[in-house]
Parts: sequence; structure tokens; C-alpha cells
Amino acid sequence: MEKIRTIVILSEERFRKEYRHLLGKLDFARIELELSNSQNSFGDEVIEEISNIEPELFLVDLPKERSDGLRILSQLHRQFLNIPILATGDSYDSMFLIEIMRLGVKEFLPRPLGAEPLKEACHRVYRSMRSQAKEKHPATILSFFGSQGGSGSTSIATNVAVSLSKLSKKKVLIVDLDTELGDVAGFFGVKENKYLIQTSPEHAYLDLRHISGAIVGHEKSNVDLLSLSDGSMHRYQPSIGEIKTLLNSLQNDYDYILLDTNNIFEDTSVAALDVSHIIFLISKCSLPGIRNTQRVLHLFDRLGYSKSKVRVVINRYSSTDEIRLNNVEKVLKCDVFWSVPNDFKSIIQSIQAGEPLTQQGRTIPLARSFYEMSARVLNIQLDKTPKAPRGGSMVPATKTPHFITLDLLKS
Repeated sequence: MEKIRTIVILSEERFRKEYRHLLGKLDFARIELELSNSQNSFGDEVIEEISNIEPELFLVDLPKERSDGLRILSQLHRQFLNIPILATGDSYDSMFLIEIMRLGVKEFLPRPLGAEPLKEACHRVYRSMRSQAKEKHPATILSFFGSQGGSGSTSIATNVAVSLSKLSKKKVLIVDLDTELGDVAGFFGVKENKYLIQTSPEHAYLDLRHISGAIVGHEKSNVDLLSLSDGSMHRYQPSIGEIKTLLNSLQNDYDYILLDTNNIFEDTSVAALDVSHIIFLISKCSLPGIRNTQRVLHLFDRLGYSKSKVRVVINRYSSTDEIRLNNVEKVLKCDVFWSVPNDFKSIIQSIQAGEPLTQQGRTIPLARSFYEMSARVLNIQLDKTPKAPRGGSMVPATKTPHFITLDLLKS
């Protein structure tokens, strides 16, 4: 039996042995981390440590001061929205109990805590978690990361979102994680967008309680959109824990989640890359593009991403390019998953019209390439007509690279 990953949060050090003893009697729960809530809130480092554990249950020993307990529960509920909380403490009035239930507490166990009540409460949570897991498979998460600015990752992400939706006939969500310059909604022609990051007189914050209210449905493509920010709050960046909690909460509602990130290794992007099943690394067939792609691949390796997780996509590729795909593969020491043909005019027209190219069908070669790329992701055959290797225009094989300078990148 797989054990529930449990984090215990203590109000007083003297309770540590008691909770270890009680949870040690359960054959379906395991303590992964013990924390003191003496500060009444957790810093970014602690939140990241919690996120890395991917907890399935919090056991919170409430402090005597009610306001301190509410502050802890509020932070856990905000940053780990879907993780159930068991709370224990002194006897409280009904109004306080209602308040903590609104903050994610599934069960309240009065002190002194008994072994049997704790076992029953944990067992109810365990059954609920397992039944929810059987009901639906979590979404496949695909992220799009540009090796440099202007790589075209947003145009690829939006067009793949539409073609993926039309081919799979399943629920697709695209999330705009760029908090400053993101414009996924603009690519879909959305004039009145909604945002998940809210502002208060004191600060900006990621409001995970109102996810559904921030999602915009795009009827023509049947793709849902979620944007974090309109770019006006440059100083606020969601934590890794908040982003992972957001994506975990969305996985049960969709079949495919596409993440449009910026090309900077900040918390938001790293959190997205961590939870992604596939990372599409977008590059261009140019020396600067290939050089940056090399650097990003090295960083991916340092972050522990397997090679099978990363798919290199060459954007705006033409058979007239002096650098050929086989040269790129030799330098990067990996296959090019797909090449998107160069049709700058069509893509600009679609952006100006606020309508992804793939929404118009497959007659345009560039749109067809996106459909073929999505078909390969879905592991289905689009049709029986011959197609160019890797999705781009047919490229004649060449034994001699046109740019001898590429050899310099191998060192």
C-alpha cells in the first residue's frame, strides 16, 4: 500500500514525539517533514521545500492564539490549494470551526489527540484521494520554452493548443505564465481578458481560490485560456510552490495543459518545467539560436531533466537555410523533434487577426505543420499523404555543413 506523504506542523516542540508515535501506527501514512509554526508564517525557502516533497496531507497542530492558526492555514490553503489539511487543537466554537473549514481543513480533531480518531480521519482522506485518482487521469503538461527572445514560442504554443484540441477532441487549456510580456490572449483575439494575480492595497498575490473565475473560454477553438498577469505588477513573481499547486489543481479538469513560459530561468518558469511531461525547446536555425539552445540544454541537464523529456523544435526553418537540420543535431547531440516551416507573412496575419492559424484548418502549409506536430505528440497518423521529415519543407541531405563555424560550438 502506497503511503500518504504527510507534513506535520507543530505549534509546540513538546508535541513532536506524540505525533511521531501516533502516525507511526498508521500503515498508510508517512511523515516526510516536520515544521514548527512558531513564526506563524513560512518563508519562500520553506514553501519550496514543502513543494519539492509534493505532500498529500498536512497535519496542523493549531496554536493557542486563533489568529496565528488562521494565518498558517490561510498560507497553506493559498499555496497548496488541493492538499487536504487535518487540524488538531483545543476545543473551539462553531464559528471558528467553519472558518478553518473554509481554509482547507477537512477534519478537526480536538486535543488530546487519540490514535483511533486520527486513524479514522486519515483513512477517510486516504479513501477520498484514491477514489479521485481513479476517476480521472491527470492532464499531460506540455511547456514551451524559447532558447532566446523572439523564438516564436507563443505562436507555436497557441497553434499547437488549437490543433491538439481539434485532433484529440479533449479538454485543452493554455496557461500564459509570462507575468510581464505575456500575450496568449491576444493571439486568440480576446479583448476582455481575466487574470489570476490580484492586487490589494498592501500587495499583489496569486489568488488560487478563484482559478475558475480567471479562465476564459475561447468558443471558436474550444481551448480555455488562463493568464497570470496583465504585466502591470512587475515586482511580484509567484513562488515555485504557488505555481506547482496551481498546475496540480488544474490537472484534474483538463486532458492537456500547455504552458507558455518566458525564456528566463526564474521561479515561475522552473516550476512549470519541473512539472511538465514534455518540454518543447524552441530555437532558430542560426548560430546565436543554436548556441543559446546548447546553453539551455546544459541547464536542463543540471536541473535533472531527462533527455526524453526535452523536444527541440526549430522554428521558421527553410530549405534554403545555410545551416541544415542534420548539422544542428550533430552540434546539439540530440534529434530535432520538429521543424516549423518559415511563413512569416501567414503567422503575422493570424496574430493581427487574433485567430490562430490552425483554427482556419490545414490548407495552409504552416498550419498543416502544426497539425502534424500535434499528431506526433498524440501518437496518431494525421492522414496517408506524404509529409516532410520533422514537419518542415523537404530538405535534401548534405554531407558538408554550409557553416563550418558550427564546429566551434562542439567544443
